[in-house]
Amino acid sequence: MKYQRVSVSGKILFCLVLLFLGLMSSSVAHAETYNFVTKWGSYGTGNVFSYPRSIAVDSSGYVYVAFLHKDRIEKFDSNGTFLTKWGSYGTGNGQFEEPSGVAVDSSGNVYVVDPSNNRIEKFNSTGGYLTQWVCNGSGYEHIYGHYSCTSGIAVDSLGNVYADNPHNSLIQKFNSNGGYLTQWGSLGTGNGQFNGSIGVAVDSSGNVYVADQYNNRIQKFDSNGGYLTQWGSSGSGNGQFKNPSGVAVDSSDNVYVADSSNNRIQKFDSSGNYITQWGSYGTGNGQFNEPFGVALDSSGNVYVADYSILCIQKFAPNISKSTTNFSDFPSIIVPVAAMLVLTVIFRCKKW
Repeated sequence: MKYQRVSVSGKILFCLVLLFLGLMSSSVAHAETYNFVTKWGSYGTGNVFSYPRSIAVDSSGYVYVAFLHKDRIEKFDSNGTFLTKWGSYGTGNGQFEEPSGVAVDSSGNVYVVDPSNNRIEKFNSTGGYLTQWVCNGSGYEHIYGHYSCTSGIAVDSLGNVYADNPHNSLIQKFNSNGGYLTQWGSLGTGNGQFNGSIGVAVDSSGNVYVADQYNNRIQKFDSNGGYLTQWGSSGSGNGQFKNPSGVAVDSSDNVYVADSSNNRIQKFDSSGNYITQWGSYGTGNGQFNEPFGVALDSSGNVYVADYSILCIQKFAPNISKSTTNFSDFPSIIVPVAAMLVLTVIFRCKKW
């Protein structure tokens, strides 16, 4: 009985010691938010905005915006200073008819979806025309009376180009010179099917994320179109969507979604686990009215193209750390913990 009593007492003391040591050890909790930095753009003529649809950022931090109703691409620095523009209405090289998507590769080449001309055009970083190709895939040109490339575009680390097609419910993959590689998708609600595939992004492993707009979800595929997972449903809660459009991936493979009709940006890890969100309806800083395009720079800053407010907004990550460690506790904790340890040792020796 004596041995049992001491053993129980020792266990209690031992647990108390562990508790105090645990309290003294460092534990860090992250509360992640995004702070408004700046915005630029207004409606009108000249170097001003008319329905910014898509946005991309190159490795140097330069920002490219596709303007749907101005038939051009504009280039800015990271603070919104206008640098250059190119494009005009037409069917010739370097011309557009309602460009709807823009992407940049690791060499700074710019790819533009020119949907009404049923093509993708490729330029250098200052707008010099390089090449173009027709988005007809494997016999899908003008299916159902629509064009074969209509909206989003992304480029992987190997230079492969992914173009989504909301009207034909498919994703097409090309090499950097426009050589057709593969395609996947069909109309529906099942895995690998789409109802308005309107945004596309690629992570560091070549996995492809697609904003499935009217199914209110994000679908993830491998680089050849093999279905991996999905997340989302219709609604306004965390991880739910109402007409998701733009999608982007950061250097840690976190996924950012422009949740257009909920007027917010949502952030997830690569498996679809919800991390954070920001934004609300309005015209103020950090508010949105149909955010459509989203992109990131190498520092993790987020750029959002707002289709209806006609502006670009920039946000910076703010990860606050709530740290509880040794120095946060009153000095009495240390001698109390030491006393408990000595008591356990003394009793073990005594019995």
